[in-house]
Amino acid sequence: MARVEAAVTHALDGFRRRAARMSVLLALAGCAGWVERVGVVAPEDKVLGVKLLRPRVMGRACASSLLGFPLGRGRADLDEAMAALLARDGEANVLTNVELRRRVLVTGVYNRRCVEVRGDLGRTVTTLSLPVPGGHETHR
Repeated sequence: MARVEAAVTHALDGFRRRAARMSVLLALAGCAGWVERVGVVAPEDKVLGVKLLRPRVMGRACASSLLGFPLGRGRADLDEAMAALLARDGEANVLTNVELRRRVLVTGVYNRRCVEVRGDLGRTVTTLSLPVPGGHETHR
């Protein structure tokens, strides 16, 4: 009977050590993120007017690694997330009311980085501004 108790005690001690190691690893794991808001994001520098195509859309680009080796070909960058959003509509070339979010999970074994873009998908439209003849400035 004493041998059985010793064997069970030994097994429980081993389990406790493994649980303690896992607790330390989980405590060392980190997760971080940030959120920024931007009015308009467009690949062109002259944005005058916007036609709303799809409100409140979301696109994400993620990259993962296991033991430092990349899993897949994904990149966690803004260009990839924007391209995913703009591809949703053939007319789209601008995002308005943009919210950018970056999330990072680092464990040392498995790591994941993501960039998330949310906003209103639109298309730029041209507007015409005519000069006002003298004496009509009050009609604006």
